[in-house]
Amino acid sequence: MSSVKSFGEPAIIYILSNARSLYSTRRFFEEGIKRGHKVKVFPPVALTLSIERNACRVYFQKQILPRPDIIIPRVGQRNSGYTMAVIKQFEMMNVITLNSTQAIAKSRNKLRSLQILAQNNIPVPRTFFIDNISEIDIAIEGVGGAPVIIKLTEGTQGMGVMLAETARSARSILESLISQGQNVLIQEFIGESTGRDLRAIVLNNKVVASMQRMSIGDEFRSNVHRGGSHHDTRLSIESEKLSRLAAKILGLSFAGVDLIESKRGPLILEVNPSPGIEGIEGSTGTNIAQQCIMALEKEFRLRPKNLDQKKLS
Repeated sequence: MSSVKSFGEPAIIYILSNARSLYSTRRFFEEGIKRGHKVKVFPPVALTLSIERNACRVYFQKQILPRPDIIIPRVGQRNSGYTMAVIKQFEMMNVITLNSTQAIAKSRNKLRSLQILAQNNIPVPRTFFIDNISEIDIAIEGVGGAPVIIKLTEGTQGMGVMLAETARSARSILESLISQGQNVLIQEFIGESTGRDLRAIVLNNKVVASMQRMSIGDEFRSNVHRGGSHHDTRLSIESEKLSRLAAKILGLSFAGVDLIESKRGPLILEVNPSPGIEGIEGSTGTNIAQQCIMALEKEFRLRPKNLDQKKLS
């Protein structure tokens, strides 16, 4: 396969992913190579960080890694705290990143992201956060009664999301989770959109692709990884505006924004800083991986060379 160089000097790109075989990781790798870059995939958990005065280094298999020009973080559930530290280390080395650690951290925590969005007048489902089983009934009533959605504050691909059909089952689930020290959200159930939601991919404040996702059978979650179906769709003007605003407010250059249609208009469910692109590339025919590489190229071309390492803020 011949490479298509977009400019004279190729960039060194590291994809930080714990699973090389994942579709999204492969696609970023393929598009980077096609455009003439030097691309490598490193599992963050296999990297070692060295920190000393005016010198931050990253090791792989006991060897110092050459400083890359660009990193593409793919933050999953596995050792996410360590992965965030690795991304921050590269930021301190003045490496361009598709999303910053600060933006990723705000987005990954469902409670924090909802707080930030609501504070900025973005419509979200009615949500309660409690840490005491004595408050369970108040929370269930506060979101409109059963059925309710129960979510762990961190989770991807539909994991950690439960539907409680009755107040009794909701109380049982919540008592169990809270007693285990889990942080949980109680959220209103939007009956008119059962099993359907929208996913928008935002890149640099522009919606580059969107699809509708639908659950199959008794599964209420519409995530592609839960077996849901999906097809290309065009967002309403309001939904597109909300998607762009949500990503911008959370500081994300690249995001998967999930929305749901309700009687009071579109609501933002959550914003994913490492969205999978398999379903939406297949549904829409949009080359999202290529667009991300091109956006990073542009930033690389415009950045002055030989900058000193950033000071940690």
